[in-house]
Amino acid sequence: MAIRIGEVKSSRLSDDKKEVIVGGSGKYIGDVELKIARECLDDFIDALVSARGTIGSVAVPSADSAVVPKRNARSGSNPNEVRFEIPKTFAVTADTEGRGLVLLILNHRLENQEGYALSPDAARQVAAGLTKSADALLASPAAANSTSESNTDVR
Repeated sequence: MAIRIGEVKSSRLSDDKKEVIVGGSGKYIGDVELKIARECLDDFIDALVSARGTIGSVAVPSADSAVVPKRNARSGSNPNEVRFEIPKTFAVTADTEGRGLVLLILNHRLENQEGYALSPDAARQVAAGLTKSADALLASPAAANSTSESNTDVR
């Protein structure tokens, strides 16, 4: 029997840590929980990514990534083109649901809020990369000619 999920609302690890539970809802079925056995989670994700690939291109996440990034609508069909946006605010916090993730929220509490979940190792790599790039820019002569405005909410 096929069911149609119209909205994914949540995901969590079961108490015994043997299943991933994805909560959602559908028009004719109401609220539903899908329980995916831990040993077939990678196959389930691969099937979803493969299915999504047939309806539109998506970037494939690295092993450290916890979410599949959305394609930038304005980047068109060129997979090498990336659209950049300067966030007005951001927040960084540990996941309070016990999944062991670091959450990065761009445009925190604004209409165009975007969020990313990173493993602790990936978060450290991002932090180190940001620090290294910022130090290099600040040491360059071009940094003296530019001004930087930052409204941050770091937790």
